[in-house]
Amino acid sequence: MLSLLKAHCIDNQIPIITDESLAFMKDFIQKNNVKSILEIGTAYGYSAVSLASDDVHVDTIEKDLVRANEAKKWIEKYHANVTLYMDDALTKDFGDKVYDLIFIDGAKGQYLKFFLKYKKHLKKGGAIICDNLYFHNLKESDTRVRGTKHLIRKLGLFRSFLETNVEFETTFLEIGDGLSISILKD
Repeated sequence: MLSLLKAHCIDNQIPIITDESLAFMKDFIQKNNVKSILEIGTAYGYSAVSLASDDVHVDTIEKDLVRANEAKKWIEKYHANVTLYMDDALTKDFGDKVYDLIFIDGAKGQYLKFFLKYKKHLKKGGAIICDNLYFHNLKESDTRVRGTKHLIRKLGLFRSFLETNVEFETTFLEIGDGLSISILKD
């Protein structure tokens, strides 16, 4: 059971995927015969370990070395079918490797850059799922913190990009803190 890892993340105030979003993703993986996942943003590895199975391999990228080292411990503890890359997702090169699913859950202000960089690593008909698109339903007017305003603005621009992107068919779901599912058109 992953209850120990989940509790450890909560105790250390490490953000993790909501139960509802995780259940949706597991169902999506099963229904769409997903076998390979690229996750951007590992933290302590909770979602990577949760999504991996004997049949599903997860490659995950984390640039924070403290978090990556913690994730490594949990990946090994659970013998998860996960490969952890301690690297910056904005500069990591995966060559011509492709995935059935890309899960973006890293730095929220970089979602557009992640999407544009990694879409070439998606198989035709594959999906890019992005988490935390609503950022706790905050609006720019809800905060005086300049960095938070900027982040909320960037997430809004990213949602607009997804809505108008003709390469992908995107659906937005009010699950957890907001998910988008972008299917690469044939």
